[in-house]
Amino acid sequence: MYDYIVAIDGGGTKTAGILYSLDGKELRHALKGFSNFAIDEATAKKNIYALIDELLQSLNYNKVYIQMGIAGTSKLFNKERFLKDLENRYRATANLVTDALICLYAIERKSDETLIMAIGGTGSVVLIEKEGKIERMGGWGHILGDEGSAYHLAIEAIKNIIYEYEHSIPYSVLSKHLLKVMEIENIFEIIEYVYNRDKSTIAKLSLEIQKIAKTDPYARTLLEKEGLLLGKQIVNAYKRFIKDESVVISLRGSFVLKALYVKEVVLEELNKNLSNFRVDFEGNEPVYGAYVLAKLNIEKGE
Repeated sequence: MYDYIVAIDGGGTKTAGILYSLDGKELRHALKGFSNFAIDEATAKKNIYALIDELLQSLNYNKVYIQMGIAGTSKLFNKERFLKDLENRYRATANLVTDALICLYAIERKSDETLIMAIGGTGSVVLIEKEGKIERMGGWGHILGDEGSAYHLAIEAIKNIIYEYEHSIPYSVLSKHLLKVMEIENIFEIIEYVYNRDKSTIAKLSLEIQKIAKTDPYARTLLEKEGLLLGKQIVNAYKRFIKDESVVISLRGSFVLKALYVKEVVLEELNKNLSNFRVDFEGNEPVYGAYVLAKLNIEKGE
C-alpha cells in the first residue's frame, strides 16, 4: 500500500511537482528547471531528482507512487534503468509517460465525450481521445515541426533576420530588437546562438516578440500565424478522426493561453471551420493528471 503519490509534470521550461495524499489532498509543491529529455538528459534527470528530494524531504513513509509526465520521453536513453533508479532511491513505484498524456487525464469531462487537446507551450502537439483510443497529430519536435509554439515563433523571427540580411533589406524593428537581446553584432553569430542554446532559451524570445508586437504589425503577424497554424492542426484532427461528432477542445500550454493574439486566432479558426464543439481552457493543471493516472494504476494493481 502506498502512503503518498508524487505527481510530476515536466517540459522544456520548468518541472512542477505536487505531493498528494491518496485521496487527492495537495500536501507539498515544488518547482524546478526543465526536464525535457530531448534538451539535455543529464540536466533533466538532475532537476527531477531535486524536485522529488524536495517533495519527500524529512517525510516518513513506507512506499510512494511516482507518476511522471515528461516531455521528450522517447529520447530517454534507458527508461527502465531510470525508473529502477527512482524506485530504489525513493522506495517507490515509478511510472513515466509523456507530458501530453497527463494533460489528457487532467481534463474533466463526461465519460462519453470525445476530446481534442492542443498543447502550445515551448513545443506543440495535438492529441485526440475517442472511446479510449488516443491519436496524435503534430508533436514532431523542434526540428520537424512544433508549429503553434513559442519555439517555432522564435525561430521564424530569427529566420526573418537572415532573410532581411541576405536580401539587403533594412532590419525591421523586431529584428533590431532581437539582435540586441541576443547580443549579436555579426549576423553569423546567429548560428552559434541557436545551435548552442537549449530549446527553452530560444523559446523565451517569444516574450520579446510580444513586447514589440504591441506596436509593430509584423511581430503581431508572426504571433497570429502561430495561432493559425495550431488552429488548422486542431481542425485537421477533427476532420480526420472525429468527423461530425460533438467534441471538447481543450487548449493547454502557456504560449497558446497567454501569448498575445494567439488564442484569439485559434478560436477564430475553430469557429470558422467547426460547429459541434465546446472549448475548455480553464481546467486542472497537467500535474493533476499525473495524480489521476497514478490513482488509476494503483487501483489496477500496476
